[in-house]
Amino acid sequence: MRKAIKYTLIGISGIIFTIIGGMTGYFFAYTSEKGTEYGQGLVMAEAQPTDVINENTVLEFVYNYSDGFSETQQNLPQQFMYGWDREKTKSAYKDWLMTEFSKDRVVFNKSINGNSTQHYVIREDNGYVAVFYRESNILKEVTSTPIESLSDEDKKLFENGVEIDGEKNLIKYIESLET
Repeated sequence: MRKAIKYTLIGISGIIFTIIGGMTGYFFAYTSEKGTEYGQGLVMAEAQPTDVINENTVLEFVYNYSDGFSETQQNLPQQFMYGWDREKTKSAYKDWLMTEFSKDRVVFNKSINGNSTQHYVIREDNGYVAVFYRESNILKEVTSTPIESLSDEDKKLFENGVEIDGEKNLIKYIESLET
């Protein structure tokens, strides 16, 4: 009789442990996939070519001046740069902050202490509206707008010169004179 009780207890214990093990396994499987869609945990490798510089890549250099203005230059890469990846390009331009890198475009930024050249004085030159750089007083351009075509009020403004800051503001102002 003792043997029968012993085997019965072992059998019942085995069943209990099996049930507990099954419930534990189900719980872990349920909580790890709860709220996910089928296949969401899989990582698919994309077969895309690595971004490298090629003959069509635009290199954009942005100079940010302390007066709040910036100037941008765009160039195509030299042939020796073809095939350069992000790290090689970054190491070649250590003085610049690379803010974008793709096969289509690479953008570099640099902070410059000092004023940009985007400070202008507009005044009369040989009978036409002309633009001068404010600090150097060097002629930037002469417009096709004759001073005589302006109102008396505008003519008076140009006697002393009109100061304009920023390339965009300059373009808007000149366009307003021509209309």
